[in-house]
Amino acid sequence: MNEQRYSFLKNSFITLTRQFFSVVIGVLLVVFLARFLGPEARGQYALITFLPLLLITFLNFGFNVATIFYVSKKEVSIQTAIVTNIFVALFLGIISIVVGYIVIHLFDTQYEYLNKYYLYCGLLSLPFMFLFMFLQTVFQGLQNFKTFNSVLLVQQLATLLLVVLFTIFFRLKLFGAILAFSLGYVVTVIFIFFVVYRVYRITLRFSDFSFPYVKKLFHYGIKAYISNALTFLNYRLDIFLLGYFVNPLAVGIYDVAVSVGERISIFSQSISSVLFPKISSVQSEEQRNKITSTVSRNLLFFIASLSLILYFLCDIIFNVFFGEQYVESARLLKILLPGLALLSVEKVLSNDLAGRGKPEVNMYVAFFNVCLNACLNVYMIPYYGAMGAAISSTITYATSFMVKVVLYRKYTRQSYVSFLVIGKEDMNIYRNLLRKVISR
Repeated sequence: MNEQRYSFLKNSFITLTRQFFSVVIGVLLVVFLARFLGPEARGQYALITFLPLLLITFLNFGFNVATIFYVSKKEVSIQTAIVTNIFVALFLGIISIVVGYIVIHLFDTQYEYLNKYYLYCGLLSLPFMFLFMFLQTVFQGLQNFKTFNSVLLVQQLATLLLVVLFTIFFRLKLFGAILAFSLGYVVTVIFIFFVVYRVYRITLRFSDFSFPYVKKLFHYGIKAYISNALTFLNYRLDIFLLGYFVNPLAVGIYDVAVSVGERISIFSQSISSVLFPKISSVQSEEQRNKITSTVSRNLLFFIASLSLILYFLCDIIFNVFFGEQYVESARLLKILLPGLALLSVEKVLSNDLAGRGKPEVNMYVAFFNVCLNACLNVYMIPYYGAMGAAISSTITYATSFMVKVVLYRKYTRQSYVSFLVIGKEDMNIYRNLLRKVISR
């Protein structure tokens, strides 16, 4: 048990360390796009890239989550998982492009300020986005977090370098940013193929494609798919509605605030990416509860502290890094921070429930969240603009967190204190860690 705990902590630390660099790169990307595009073009960028992100979310059918589940349980060979996922990703990528083309023409009049050719350029990234998603999750299922996090870093770094190249040196502005978004995934997929062949010696043979495996993916994945699709809507519906009711300028200012605020969720994502396959592979109920409870209460304490610091520093951060054009973004971030902090902890509880084979619980909560968020946004955005979107998001995230906490207690029979409040055991860990750091 100690060895398993050590492995979990080690993987979490490795993931956290690597994703810390991913956060730095991500912040630089947000700063570059904000500075060199300006609020209005930055808003158009957010709306254009929203389309492929929406399509991959609604057309992946939960195969990515199901891959983690079955690979972690060793119910499928690596060869079969990778080859099957490649063919499925290419098929869904082509279908997504066709669907995206139809969507562009359906909403042509509502978003006439968006350049159609830029939207088409964004659609071309879809096959590579599916390959990125479906192959990365194989590494996650194998608990090969070195490769898993390296893939994330490559994607972020490639996109950042391409943005600098196209927007600053070639002066392509918005088109250059969209091109960098698409090519960033192309570069990452090339890197993944190199790793797959070099490390696992996988060869692409159609004979290794498994229809029974696809059926298993669909059977498990459809529950997680609905939940993830609704969760994506919950996170991004405000962007869509701001573009519909207001203008791309409001979208640009709001999206920068969201992009900066979401960086605090890196700690949640780092641990959750390790937690899901770990919970899926662990058989002992007691051990599952102990792992998640420890992670949840410490993460809540840490994220709350970090959010409080960011709250008092955000005016300085936006003034120094983004300029006077984004002063309003700082005010929006202050409203968003409480909700984003609670959302980070909720992700841990969601991954625990999914790892226990109960993704439908997340689906029901996500459906409730979307309905609540949509109603709040439709009412508040026409009157309060971006401020209304920020308030709606925070109310929704806070409500969702409380609902998920109650459900988690119901299914695990853990006391609220055990997974929400740090205790003496945690403080002893911090003291020992501090002593080791000082001694070194």
